[in-house]
Amino acid sequence: MEKVYILGRRNGIKEGVLRIGRYYAIDGSLGSDVYLDGLKPHVILICGKRGYGKSYTMATIIEEMAMMEENLKKNIGIIIIDTLGIFWTMAFPNKKQEEELKKWKMDAKGIDIKIFSSPENVEEYKKKGIPARELVMKTSELAPYHWAQLFGLSLKDYVMAVIARAIDRMKGDYSLNDLINEISKDEKVDERTKAIAENFLNMAKSWNLFGKDGIEIKDIVKGGKISIIDLSPYGEEIKVVITAIIARKIFEARVKERKKYEEALLKGGKIKEEVPITWLAIDEAHVFLPNEKSISKDVLIKQWMRQGRQPGVALLLATQRVASMDEEVLSHADIIISHRLTAQDDIDALNKVRPTYMHESIGEAVRRIGEERGVAVIIDDVSESMHVIKVRPRMSWHGGEEPSAKH
Repeated sequence: MEKVYILGRRNGIKEGVLRIGRYYAIDGSLGSDVYLDGLKPHVILICGKRGYGKSYTMATIIEEMAMMEENLKKNIGIIIIDTLGIFWTMAFPNKKQEEELKKWKMDAKGIDIKIFSSPENVEEYKKKGIPARELVMKTSELAPYHWAQLFGLSLKDYVMAVIARAIDRMKGDYSLNDLINEISKDEKVDERTKAIAENFLNMAKSWNLFGKDGIEIKDIVKGGKISIIDLSPYGEEIKVVITAIIARKIFEARVKERKKYEEALLKGGKIKEEVPITWLAIDEAHVFLPNEKSISKDVLIKQWMRQGRQPGVALLLATQRVASMDEEVLSHADIIISHRLTAQDDIDALNKVRPTYMHESIGEAVRRIGEERGVAVIIDDVSESMHVIKVRPRMSWHGGEEPSAKH
């Protein structure tokens, strides 16, 4: 088998690789194909100022995973946390760049996706011919700290203590109405406080997000499939809580799957995993991994980044606000893909993690790539090397372009 250099991999065996672009020279000429390892768990950070290709590059990597060899792809599930509602266009071919695709010997085509979102969005997606399902989480999966985040309260607030007391008394799966009824029966709480707590929970009912029954993780994460969690209809706090719950459930499921896998190996057998190795792609990642305290950061850093390799979970993150992210994200990223940056605080944030094997700062390398969209500097911590590439054109339609008054 042909051996090539592959980002994120120490050997050049060309299996399970993702062709993301070509080497880019200062004069604008393109060199050899650039591949990315798609088999091992990674923490990949894609950054750059608005309009220079972050979401585009993220979707390009996901397209490549959708085209991976069938015997490998079936063992990997992909989830996209879509905060702006732009990834649904992946279902359609990229007619806008057909000529560019021909230069790369590629064809425009859509990829198979399934979307989970609000009831209104689901109806719209179905009209477009895109498989979609309502996103409903089990009420019983929310702990008091989730409700506190959703309602903008502190766990020390008395009304939160009332909600927490009711949750402690609940058994099995339950609905929001069940939780409200439990609060109404609490004889130790005055009627005014009950009314406040019930008002908060009635507000949560209006979001149509929580029920006695909900979507199971095995329904979202499927081998060889791409699921999009479209959170665009919801406020930031809701996005954070839903992402934290989903990420924690995936991690816990993968820990169990890994244990079963090792037990099967010891006995000389094989198992069919209900929840496969999972790649979680998060656009606008600074929302979920801020400098400030956040319940989604607790899950994504403490579990996915610090412990994720063993159970088999990977992160693909995109942000235009590097300086707003927790510094630990940069230290855990084994592959950094940086498009053009001009904000000094973002450049400074990248420079703080300058690897010893780089002869210049990351900021200096990013400045040298100029203003061409789609060009990026890649820092590969696995092979301890730096590369400049031009990201290949998308096969599927890109929905993240800025709108223009000129049609």
